[in-house]
Amino acid sequence: MSVNISAVGLERRESQDIMAGRRPDDDPVITPAARNTITLAATLGYLFDAYAINIYGMTLAMIALEFNASLQTMGVIGSIFIAGYMLGSCVFGMLGDRFGRRKTLGFSIFAYGSVTALTGFATSPAQFAIGRFFTGVGGGGELTVGVPYVIEAWDTKRRGLGAGLMFAGYALGVVYAALVSALVLETFGWRAMYFLAVLPAIVILFVRMQLEESPAYVAMQTRLAQTKEERPSFWAALKHSATLRRHLLLGTLIYVSLACIYYAETVFVVQLMVTVHKLTNASAVVTLGLFNVAMFAFSIAGGMLSDRIGRRTAGALTIVALAAALWVMFSTSSVPLFILFGCIAFAGIGGSWAIGMVYVAELFPAEIRGSGYGWSVALGRLPSIFVPVAVAWIAGVAPGGMSDAMKYSCVVLVCAFVAYLIGPETVVRRERRKA
Repeated sequence: MSVNISAVGLERRESQDIMAGRRPDDDPVITPAARNTITLAATLGYLFDAYAINIYGMTLAMIALEFNASLQTMGVIGSIFIAGYMLGSCVFGMLGDRFGRRKTLGFSIFAYGSVTALTGFATSPAQFAIGRFFTGVGGGGELTVGVPYVIEAWDTKRRGLGAGLMFAGYALGVVYAALVSALVLETFGWRAMYFLAVLPAIVILFVRMQLEESPAYVAMQTRLAQTKEERPSFWAALKHSATLRRHLLLGTLIYVSLACIYYAETVFVVQLMVTVHKLTNASAVVTLGLFNVAMFAFSIAGGMLSDRIGRRTAGALTIVALAAALWVMFSTSSVPLFILFGCIAFAGIGGSWAIGMVYVAELFPAEIRGSGYGWSVALGRLPSIFVPVAVAWIAGVAPGGMSDAMKYSCVVLVCAFVAYLIGPETVVRRERRKA
């Protein structure tokens, strides 16, 4: 009974805070040094997460050759990884609400770094698929703990910047993977790239020692102790709040677009550059690195833009620009145009992710933010499990092959566009408070 009372109280407090133009975690009590350390830890975590995710596409051809696996089999393994990512998203989000952001973030990064390294010992497609599944579990946890952790360390006037910096780490991780691939892949083989993923497990042990717990999480725990309430469960909160159920739907729609478009455009893009545009594998990997430099820049710019003009407007504009760039990118036979619009498209991916991260996290109060954000990500990723398989299948039947398959995938961006059109503006609370 106490859990239900807490859930009702949570909805009442949330409504009162929205009416007053504030939330208890709008202005966290935290030093700039502590805030920056939290952001650095989450950014490094996402950097190594990106490495673990993207080395698959870079090593796919070598792995398929060694295991004598078809393109469809490799697509299934890609989908298995996404299934693990989905599971990790919801589980670690709830663990972050239960045990705190600090402990849960450190464990997730340690887990996916260690498992990725162990995957390098795989001797069959089945063993490799198991390794990728558990890598996904840990990687999904890093995102759904890291985002609430970071935005709770920043005030509302600069949360977009904080989220942008975190996602910029992801873009740097892809560049890092490309550099490692260029230096290691041809000489030492694909297994060496997986063994090197043990680095984040080591680095995070040192960074984690400097972390403070999220100020919003500490304040929430203190308040619950003072009032002798139980922390409301995510499911009880959903049951008693139509607003939170609507916010979960909005978050899910946004992550359907973000997850599906990312995997549609990245799993096979190196192979497409090699087979369609006749680049060498090394040149294709370098080009992918260039795309991610653009992603890095607009991750930060997009987050800052959302602080200035609002999440909904910035998010919708970025989605439209991304769709247009993808259509041109995969319609042209010109290599220079492909690279130009590829940079624009990946900049759009970076911006849309940074904006989506902060927007969806802000839809939920601190008590259930990890769970709400995690389930939004998990449910949104559900369709993306089938994206690698679907893209491979469409490439086999479409007249334009892989180019058509990747071009048509931009239709999924409609989900996020609709969510931004019908969703609430989260940064308007700051303007009300100043007024």
